[in-house]
Amino acid sequence: MRCAMCGYEFDPTALGCHTSCPLSSGCAVVCCPRCGYSTVNPARSRLGEWVARLFGSRREASAATSGCIPLLQLRPGQEARVVSLGDDDSSEALHLSLFGLFPGAPIRLRQTRPMPVVSLGETELALDRVVAAAIQVELV
Repeated sequence: MRCAMCGYEFDPTALGCHTSCPLSSGCAVVCCPRCGYSTVNPARSRLGEWVARLFGSRREASAATSGCIPLLQLRPGQEARVVSLGDDDSSEALHLSLFGLFPGAPIRLRQTRPMPVVSLGETELALDRVVAAAIQVELV
């Protein structure tokens, strides 16, 4: 599991819950060992698993039917809307969202060589080619 606050990667099964917690036996909350940020472990939460299955299948179905294309298939100057950042749960997706690159955001491809550059409003962002290849967009 990766902490959403600091990005530290850890194994949530190796962590024990606080013994003073009355819910310690069935607790689905995991605290990051580095920064202490608390989050729900979807693997231990039935509600979290249900929501992930529900929205995950909808996202995959909408991507399959909406005519999504990889970002790198756009021509320079062409506008699109971001549909998916590849693995939306990855640290790259979290990092890109800090710059305004998230599903639903309007985007314009500026250049593809020597590296892909996109503009998001007034922000121009140079992307690694592997990251750019994972981004799925829909033409506007």
